[in-house]
Amino acid sequence: MTTTMTDPLDSASLLARCALPQSLTGASTVDTSSDATAAATSAITHCALADMSALARAGIRGREAADFLAALGFEVPSVPNTAMIQGDGSWLVRLSVGEFLQLAPYIAPEAGIADLPLIQQADDALAKGMRVHSLPRRDSHAWFSLSGSSIPALMAKLCGVDLRSEAFPPGSVAQTSVARTNAIIVNVGSSGCPCFHLLFDIASSHYLWGVMLDAMREYSGEKVTAAALLAHHRG
Repeated sequence: MTTTMTDPLDSASLLARCALPQSLTGASTVDTSSDATAAATSAITHCALADMSALARAGIRGREAADFLAALGFEVPSVPNTAMIQGDGSWLVRLSVGEFLQLAPYIAPEAGIADLPLIQQADDALAKGMRVHSLPRRDSHAWFSLSGSSIPALMAKLCGVDLRSEAFPPGSVAQTSVARTNAIIVNVGSSGCPCFHLLFDIASSHYLWGVMLDAMREYSGEKVTAAALLAHHRG
């Protein structure tokens, strides 16, 4: 079944299994002029918010999860609450000894939204008796991204964890409360320009989107497309 919803960058609605919207892919209706590009870059380095909820994410859990991922060729974080970038640009987040989250922010409009291969691979491994099973996080967790030098100060008003670069460098993970909502925060940016992937219960997406927009006003923050944010942080 396909569900039709409104633009996620305006309402933080989540998309069903359909082609990605032009607001995410940077298609021709998006302003790609040099002035617009410069404005987006300025926002992303200062204070920006993007909805990544249409993009791919998956989880696995089990006593053999780490060995399973290593056998697939993943660079596996050695301790919980850390994340490592992979050769394909995805991030592998270790949430506990036996639970992992893969974030793969690929934009492929012709393919629409597809489950990550990790889901099927884990299901196949479980069927063969391996102690690992899949967690399809796209249906349970919304995904926002916050970027810019002002983001640690902004988040200090919403979260009790110190997210400044000296305490929360790139690759750090926090499982905490953000505006009274349980969330996972992953720093995938740099020391000069933090970028926090924020994952939380999908039912709270509309509420937390509004909270973020309200908090950003103090810092003259802007909404940006997922495509613009990803292009900047991929360098």
